[in-house]
Amino acid sequence: MLIFVGSFVGVLSCQPDLDYTIRGYTQKIMVEGFVETGKHPVVYLSLNVPLWKELDSASVLDHVIRYAKVSISDGTDTEILTSKWDKKHFPPYSYNATKLLGEEGKTYQLKVEYGGYTVYASTLLPIGTAINGVESVASTAADTLRALAVWLNIDKNRKTGFRLYTRKQIDQRYIETPLVFNDGLQLSGLQKFNLSPQPTKNDSSYSEGKYFSVGDTVDIKVCALDSVSSTFFKGLSMYSTIAGNIFTSEVKPLKSNISEPGFGIWYGSAVRHFRYVVK
Repeated sequence: MLIFVGSFVGVLSCQPDLDYTIRGYTQKIMVEGFVETGKHPVVYLSLNVPLWKELDSASVLDHVIRYAKVSISDGTDTEILTSKWDKKHFPPYSYNATKLLGEEGKTYQLKVEYGGYTVYASTLLPIGTAINGVESVASTAADTLRALAVWLNIDKNRKTGFRLYTRKQIDQRYIETPLVFNDGLQLSGLQKFNLSPQPTKNDSSYSEGKYFSVGDTVDIKVCALDSVSSTFFKGLSMYSTIAGNIFTSEVKPLKSNISEPGFGIWYGSAVRHFRYVVK
């Protein structure tokens, strides 16, 4: 799952229309939505935080959109999503499908209606790529730690990039290896990608850093993305590192697939899982 903590934020308002321009600030309907293989689509909505406001958890919660009409179509069926609190995500409010399921090879259309505006997006849920194996290498950091890498057999014609996640037993959550792999979409055949999660101080494995303990069972998740989504996530990672939080900014360094006055990403994620006991 994609998580932009403190990034996609929005406004609660009783006004019938968006106050599109205030004090030089342009409001945007921020969208973070995805459809995974075999799962119901999920969408998070908000508005960007004004530049003069402090970006913290309180402002995020104050800006969550809770009263939008969100619908998704796979070309055959259309479903209006239901909303609920989601304590596993931050911001903790989501719009969820209950009938549509992610099917690889299909294109999914998103429509969001809020404040007198309508934004649209379209994404392909690509064909996934199988995990061919996992490689373990002794670490110089400690005798009980290992560096892991995953092998993927890439079909260049599919034009997919990849996001890599690992979940250690002691953490009980997936942690991403930073950046999108094969973002240039030029790799072909059997390729090796190093797994380098970055646990936070709240994670039990924080002291292990990017390494894995011998004997630990690790769940590996590989998510294949289409070319548009891959480009967006690479740009998001680079921009966040160089210039800070894009979602309080008025510039447009990233190419979003959300129509105006929206911004963000609606993406398909073809998921493959692999369980590995570290040796």
